[in-house]
Amino acid sequence: MGAVASACAGGGTRDPAAPGPYGVGETVKTFTRNSSTTGEPRVLDTVIWYPTDGSSQGGPERDAAPATSGGPFPVVMFSHGACGKPTQSTYFTEHLVSWGFVVVAPPHPGNLEDDCPCDTVCLIASSRNRSDDITFALDSVLALADDPSEPIGAIIDPERTAATGFSFGGLTALGTVPEGRFHAVVALAPGAPSLLIDAASRTRVPAMLMAGGEDLAVDSDEVGQLYEALPHDIPRYLILLPEAGHHAFQDECTVLCDFPQERAHELVNRYATAFLETYLVGDEEYSRYLERAEAPDALLTHDGE
Repeated sequence: MGAVASACAGGGTRDPAAPGPYGVGETVKTFTRNSSTTGEPRVLDTVIWYPTDGSSQGGPERDAAPATSGGPFPVVMFSHGACGKPTQSTYFTEHLVSWGFVVVAPPHPGNLEDDCPCDTVCLIASSRNRSDDITFALDSVLALADDPSEPIGAIIDPERTAATGFSFGGLTALGTVPEGRFHAVVALAPGAPSLLIDAASRTRVPAMLMAGGEDLAVDSDEVGQLYEALPHDIPRYLILLPEAGHHAFQDECTVLCDFPQERAHELVNRYATAFLETYLVGDEEYSRYLERAEAPDALLTHDGE
């Protein structure tokens, strides 16, 4: 293992935990594909957040005009957790948009919060469609560039893409990356880490994993083993929030909420934004936020190029 880092950072760059310079627009596009398992139509009412002119204060503006400068912007795909929804981590998705990313979050039908109980049958059925949901939604958004009536298409950079997700969505993101469609991955408390060892070993892009030390759904030690399975010659990072539970990585905490939710979100946003600015945008000034000493509430281990 390499160096250990904290949430503190200095220098002349903007603090990546603070809101970025863009406003946040939000829209929903419906994309339909055939199920990978049944062939039946699979309707993906996909949430898209994108940079706009102005400030990010006050929340997203529905169907606002995209930013007129600063683009084209990298695309970040977000996969929600089991029995979740595309908007379950808006503290994270909207924050990235304020920094100049287009964030695309398709639903995973059959494993949404109102679809069915979080049982094994639902999880298995969803798992067989999730990666294809992500890549299909990505292709569908990139195709907007060919439609002059879709202004979002004009601001997207198809050459800079990342996969992210929370819990089962973290599993989805990391499991999809070896297919070669993405240039970076951020997995928040990735579910079933032991099932991802092979995918991790085949990952060839910069990777950041996050875990909570008090997470009863995803064992942080197993996430550490997943980190070790990543190739040692790629930039790889492991963020541990020792006192945080599983729900620290979504908007609302409903179980084991002793660790302040606002602090958890600050840490997630700071590290993930610095990581994506460094490896997806290519601004190495932000690598300084990934090179700090140990702090009580955030430990960062890193290695690779």
